[in-house]
Amino acid sequence: MNHPPRTRRVALATVACGMFAAFTSRSEAQDRLSVDVEATPYGGTTSGHLPSRGGCAFAPTVGTTFAGVGGRARLRQHADDDRTRGLSVTAQGAVEHQSNSLHAQGSDMQRAVPGDQAMGAAGVHVGYDWRYVGFHAGVIAREVNGEPSVPCDSGSADPACLARATYPGTRVTVFPDLRVRGGPSDGLHGEVGVGAYTPAMLHRPGVHIGLGYSTRAGHDLTARCGVQSTVGDDRALRCDLSGALPVHERVTLGLGGAVVPSDERVNFDARASVTVHFGDR
Repeated sequence: MNHPPRTRRVALATVACGMFAAFTSRSEAQDRLSVDVEATPYGGTTSGHLPSRGGCAFAPTVGTTFAGVGGRARLRQHADDDRTRGLSVTAQGAVEHQSNSLHAQGSDMQRAVPGDQAMGAAGVHVGYDWRYVGFHAGVIAREVNGEPSVPCDSGSADPACLARATYPGTRVTVFPDLRVRGGPSDGLHGEVGVGAYTPAMLHRPGVHIGLGYSTRAGHDLTARCGVQSTVGDDRALRCDLSGALPVHERVTLGLGGAVVPSDERVNFDARASVTVHFGDR
C-alpha cells in the first residue's frame, strides 16, 4: 500500500528518534556519558538512468542537483578504565531538495523525468569501540523515486503515449550501514564500510575503504574511495576527502568534498559540519 511522502518521512524520523531516546533513557544514570550533535549542510550533483526497472523504453539519462541538511547524534558510554573503549548508538537523518533535468532521451525518444521534489532519509546504528578496532552495524531507510505511471495499455511502445509518463510518488528502500575500523582511534587507522559515513550520503549510500589520521583532541583527516548509489539503480566511483578541526573544547568544524565520475559526466558534492560535544569526552 502506498503512503503519502510526508507520512513516510515522519515515520522514518520517528523510528530514528525513538531508538535514540531508548538508548538515552537506559544510559542517563551512568558515568562518563558523552553526546555529539552534528549539523551538516551539503549540496552537489549526480546523474544516472530512470526509472531503475523500466527497460529500454524508459531509460532517459537524468541529472540531479541536490541541496539539503543532515543531522547526526551519537551517544557514547565510555569505559571507566579506558576512554577509547565504549558502546555507542548513532541516529542520523537528512532532508534534501532535488532538481531533475533531462541529459539524454531514452529509446523511443522518451523524455519523462521526475519533477523537483523533497526527499527524506534516516538511519541508526550501534557499535562498540576499542582503541585499535571498532565495529558499527545498523540500517538506513531512504526515499527513492517510484515507478512511472504510463497512461496507456501495459506493454505499449507508442512514443506519443510513453512521452506522457509521470512519476506520481516515491517509495522507501533500506540499505545496510556497517563499518569496521582497524588501527588506533587517536592515530593512523583504516576502515571498511557499507552505507553512509556522513549524513550527506544517506540518500546515496555505497561501499568504501578509507585511511585516516585522528588525534585525541578531535583533529581528523580522512580519504575514502568506493562505489556509491547515484540515480535509480546506477552506481559510480566516489573518492572523498574530509577533515575536522576543533575550534573549542566543545565545538568541532568539518569540511568534506567528493568527486563522482559517471558515464554521463563528472559530478561533485561538498559538505560542511558543526559538531557540538556534551558530557565527558
